[in-house]
Amino acid sequence: MNAAPALSDAARARVVEVFSSLQGEGPRVGERQIFVRLGGCNLRCDYCDEPDTIAIPSGTVWTAERLRGAIARLSARRRHRSISWTGGEPLLHPLFLRGMMAWARGRGLKNYLETNGTLPAALASVAGLCDTVSMDFKLPSSTGRDFWSAHERFLAVAPRGTFVKVVLTARTTDAEWRRVLSILRAAPRRVALVLQPVTAGFGAEPIAPARCLRLEARARRVLREVSVIPQWQHLWGVR
Repeated sequence: MNAAPALSDAARARVVEVFSSLQGEGPRVGERQIFVRLGGCNLRCDYCDEPDTIAIPSGTVWTAERLRGAIARLSARRRHRSISWTGGEPLLHPLFLRGMMAWARGRGLKNYLETNGTLPAALASVAGLCDTVSMDFKLPSSTGRDFWSAHERFLAVAPRGTFVKVVLTARTTDAEWRRVLSILRAAPRRVALVLQPVTAGFGAEPIAPARCLRLEARARRVLREVSVIPQWQHLWGVR
């Protein structure tokens, strides 16, 4: 899991949509951002709430110039603090992402990267341009695959401002949770942990609230920054 085929170059990439909305996950819930959803993903998670972005290829080819124009128009309509680079998996577009992140910084916009946490080499190429990294921990019970070592390598190059989000389902096991906590305790940089109970209706059975809170209590015994934050965008009815 060190590498994945890049889906674009520095001048163009496959874009699914660009829009202004409120961040619905993690510590920045409710913050207005410009969302750039890039096409294609290297994983197939049971609970994915953007299944149309998984296929390779998905979206349409945009030039960097076209995307800069779309971002500039959204910025002119209302104030935004940051751009959420999301997908799909945005780190499948490292060259394009690096150029666009540098341009965004020049316009005074912060870079918020949403990633599945399995492509450490691609992260290393853009880490210095990221202000926030929302890194998923993908559990075998919901993905059918083991990504522990990829997550460890990802954390080794993760910049300051990274937090880890774990989507919890009814199939999440105690052994998986012990592994999550062990990896985070050993990480070279302290990161916050967000427990995200899976949203009903997206392909996985939700975790029982009482069990989610037991996992949260266990995490608080070993980590400093722990929170439970469900997905709010679906409750709000926004993208």
